[in-house]
This record gives sequence, C-alpha cells and structure tokens, in this order.
Amino acid sequence: MTFIMTSKNRTITVYNLRADTREFIGQGDALIPAFTGLPAHCTTVKPPEAVAGFIPVFDSETQGWQLTEDHRGEVVYSTTTGRQQYITEPGAYPPETTPVAPDTAWQRWDGSQWVADAQAEHAAQVSDAQGMKNGQMKQAGDVIATLQDAVDFEMATEEETASLMAWKKYRVLLSRVEPEMAPDIEWPEMP
Repeated sequence: MTFIMTSKNRTITVYNLRADTREFIGQGDALIPAFTGLPAHCTTVKPPEAVAGFIPVFDSETQGWQLTEDHRGEVVYSTTTGRQQYITEPGAYPPETTPVAPDTAWQRWDGSQWVADAQAEHAAQVSDAQGMKNGQMKQAGDVIATLQDAVDFEMATEEETASLMAWKKYRVLLSRVEPEMAPDIEWPEMP
C-alpha cells in the first residue's frame, strides 16, 4: 500500500525501520494528522515473514522489502590470515572469510577447507625455539656474570666456582642449539 496524504486525521498501521540498517523492527499504530506524511523511518508496506538467517530490509528506492542475510553475532575467520572477526552488520559473510575455524594457527585456506601448512608450522616452531634459546642465553649470562664477579674478586666459594663452570658449559652447549632444527632439538639441561 502506498501512503496517500488526506485532509483528515487518521490512525494507520506502520512498519518501523531501524534508521541505519533499514531493517524491520516492529509494527505499531501511528496517528497521522491531516495534510502530513508518515513519521520518519517507517512504511505502510507490510514486510515479508522472517526466515531463519534472514531479516526484512526496506529498500527506499523500490519501496519494497528484501530478505537480507543476517549473520550478526557470528564469528568468521579470514581465509588469508586465519584471524577471527565478529559480524556486526547485516548482509552476507564478508569477502575472504569463512565461518569454519582453523584447527591450528598453521593452516591455510585452500578454497574450500583449512589444510595443514607445514612451512608455516615449521617457521613458528623455529621462532619459538629461537625465543627460548635467547631467553635461556640471557639467563645463563646473568648467572655467569654474578658468579664470575665472585671469582674475579676472589670471593667465590668452591660451590660457586663449580657452579660457574657448569653454567659456562651449559652456555656453550646452548650456543650450539640450532633453532632451525625445531621441533627436533635436544636442549641441554640447565644446571
């Protein structure tokens, strides 16, 4: 039904729209004074019945309703990075996303599913191993520096001197660790 202005006051049923998305949010009665138009963000055109996963959205140009996909509140995953994002607007899924979550951070999208990416997994393992090696080298260096000070100032006990040798040996063995061999690394035992 197309709205027509009249010379009489009247009460009509209107279908209210959300201002930003133009989606149907409810119906109500509106008092229309003589020689005035409809209130903002409503129509007299009845929306279609809602279908699961879709919402009625009013198209101002055609003066009709369209059923639009509605995935708001869902999480999708970028098919290029695997990162998740939340859907906050009505419409189809954003381009280059999927509602299917990757099982690990080392998977890539092959166009229809997540598949293992051995290179990415190995790169992550190498990065983790390098970080672990760097952290252990720093810890060893800090311990060795303090023990070496005790030896240099002739303040070291026999236990501290033996500990210094053990930590130096550990640091040498640790320096020989090759992170590129991850995950097949035999880490030296910390003293």
